[in-house]
Amino acid sequence: MQKALFISDITDQIAPISPDCPNAVIYDLFRDTPDLMVVAVADADGTVLGLIERHTFNLRMAAEFGRALFSRKPVTAMMDADPLRVDVNTPLRDFTRATLAERPSELMRGFIATRDGKYAGVGTSLSVLKAISADLQNAFDLQQVMTDDLLRLTAEAQRSQVFLNTVINNIPAMVLVKNADDQRIRLINRAGEKLFNVKACDIVGKTSQDLFPPDVTARILASDRKALDSSDAVIMEDETFTDDQQRKRVLQLKKTVLRSDNGEADSIITLGMDLTEQKEAEARIAQLAHYDPLTGLANRALFANDLEKSLSRAQRSGRSFALMCLDLDRFKAVNDSYGHMMGDQLLIQVAERLRACVRKGDLIARMGGDEFAVIQDITRVDDAQHLAGRIVEAMKAPFKVGDMRFQIGISIGIVLAPQDGLDPHNLLSRADLAMYRVKSEGRNGWCFFRPEMDEQLQRRLEMEQDLKRALADNQFQLYFQPLLDLGSHEITSFEALLRWHHPVRGMVSPAEFIPVAEESGLIGPLGEWVLKTACNAAANWPQPWRIAVNISPLQFRHKSLPVLVKKALKASGLPASRLELEITESVLLENEKQNLSILTQIREQGVRIAMDDFGTGYSSLSYLRAFPFDKIKIDQSFVRDLPHDRDALSIIRAITDMAQSLGVRITAEGVETPAQMDALKDLGCHEAQGYLIGRPAPGIDAYCPVAKTVAA
Repeated sequence: MQKALFISDITDQIAPISPDCPNAVIYDLFRDTPDLMVVAVADADGTVLGLIERHTFNLRMAAEFGRALFSRKPVTAMMDADPLRVDVNTPLRDFTRATLAERPSELMRGFIATRDGKYAGVGTSLSVLKAISADLQNAFDLQQVMTDDLLRLTAEAQRSQVFLNTVINNIPAMVLVKNADDQRIRLINRAGEKLFNVKACDIVGKTSQDLFPPDVTARILASDRKALDSSDAVIMEDETFTDDQQRKRVLQLKKTVLRSDNGEADSIITLGMDLTEQKEAEARIAQLAHYDPLTGLANRALFANDLEKSLSRAQRSGRSFALMCLDLDRFKAVNDSYGHMMGDQLLIQVAERLRACVRKGDLIARMGGDEFAVIQDITRVDDAQHLAGRIVEAMKAPFKVGDMRFQIGISIGIVLAPQDGLDPHNLLSRADLAMYRVKSEGRNGWCFFRPEMDEQLQRRLEMEQDLKRALADNQFQLYFQPLLDLGSHEITSFEALLRWHHPVRGMVSPAEFIPVAEESGLIGPLGEWVLKTACNAAANWPQPWRIAVNISPLQFRHKSLPVLVKKALKASGLPASRLELEITESVLLENEKQNLSILTQIREQGVRIAMDDFGTGYSSLSYLRAFPFDKIKIDQSFVRDLPHDRDALSIIRAITDMAQSLGVRITAEGVETPAQMDALKDLGCHEAQGYLIGRPAPGIDAYCPVAKTVAA
């Protein structure tokens, strides 16, 4: 009886990684151990925390800022926190059948073997495939042993025919015996009957010509002749035939000739193993190993392999190829607003359009989410330029999913090899740099990598390090700009504005360092510092003016903002009614449901909420219905052309009329002339802010008299 395989038989007992281990150590481990595909993360008592998969880890480390962002962080920042888990005592066949049917894509990331809920080892799809192949080969070897026994039993004519028939009919492989002279069938067992959907009584005495099509018969007769001419068994690999249900089946056949004592051929025994399910499982695992299950495009693993081959060809032949990194524009808004199922259908259509743009020899890969990549063999630079242009044009046409129509775009970064490098990580990083340049310049286009982009990246990384030092060395400072009540002509509040005095560069513009802080994850501690410092300052003012603090959309991601606000108010003693948080509509655009909940929790504390830069987005009006803002601030671009621009007057009048009906206060930003302030007062604005009222400064005392003088 063949021994059944269990998960314990294919488990690699690789020591797990501690959760506080930095990503740099994992990077070195994968680099120095080429055969290592997965590593588990577990705590000291063996509780599984996650899984690190080689290709996903290396590609994230190679992406823009990947090494700089993640190398010092613990592995928990990069691990898959919900890996596939399976007990070591699970039969391998049960595990493989269930996983391929229900969760095939998870198998490709590897899995963690557990014993009594604790870590016992790791496994990969490759180890599963090897075990399945070995299991099936063992089964076939067992059948060969049983066939040898059958041959011996046949030679012993005195043995019971009933016993012989019982053995033959219980062999799980097909057994078919034919006469050597006329090749008429003498015997077929139950496995053979089931395989060909026939009954022994109907085919015994018939020949292959009576049962199979001419082409199949020709192959059978040829193999019979080969067996008769040989003293050894003849094996026929991957023989195919179509069964009565028109399903293609794959067999492995072994033909052995029984001979009399004088060496004359008596009969031909054919032993057949049905390999159909094995081949299908191998094909499915191979498909999962190399192709994205949603779009059918190449996955990261196949892309990485193809990129290595393309680089090798480029080095040998000197011919160039183009690598393109593609990222969809505005896809996240579709995914967040209409759900992942709608987003998946959109990605399938994107993949179809990409296939229509490339040539047969080009490779398209889905790298994850809405990110794609293309490897294109080129003879001149124009080839890459033309392909990128075709892709951008293809994405401009609206996508239709069900009854919905979506307008998205695509941003493409291009590198050329070997001109731009021969290291796959550097090429990917540089293509990403070019792609993000397209994003920063308006999206929906393409751009070639240029060396100065590396210099810009280096400057950005240097600024990130400077920002970390600035937080530690207390180099930041708050400036305050007053807001004037146009009815009472009194100062009502001050907006806190962050300033950075760099020890070498001097004052650095917020427009330059805030995006870096957001991309590097420093906006969290920086925003917390601003909130605490602003509350402490306002609590010591001589009058109960309100303090307004700008909140970055990224501060909403960790859902801890309400707690930070509560702590800042409690530590400073500032009443909640004197704190005003200013947000832009992108806060709601990115994750409307979650962020509305966070805003509601903050407002329930008594804190006021204002929408900043009102009128510059495309959905500001809809958000006024979604959340009861206390104030909206009209962007200075509308104030700049007052009082002479009729369009600006009409827009501001419409906003103030709407605000009055909703009970929302209106503040106009960027007021620089008395004529602008008079026009705003006539239009019904409640407050004004700008250089006419007062410029930002480190203290507030100097602005109160200025504001009162202007108002008078």
